[in-house]
Amino acid sequence: MNRKDAEDHTERSLFTRIVEAVIIFAVCCYLVRLGVNWLISVRTPLIVIAVIVGIGIIIYRLWRWRQDRDGY
Repeated sequence: MNRKDAEDHTERSLFTRIVEAVIIFAVCCYLVRLGVNWLISVRTPLIVIAVIVGIGIIIYRLWRWRQDRDGY
């Protein structure tokens, strides 16, 4: 990047920066809304997977606890 490009980039008007910030904010809000809607649509499978993983972790931790206590 040459010096002229760097000067043009830093000398944007306040209005231009505000418009860019508003556009970025609108895009972020849209993406968050899209993500939330997707999570709501796959909520049931995610809950089932979370329950299965949770049960697996509990069983593993109990098994490890039993293995550690058998040595004493």
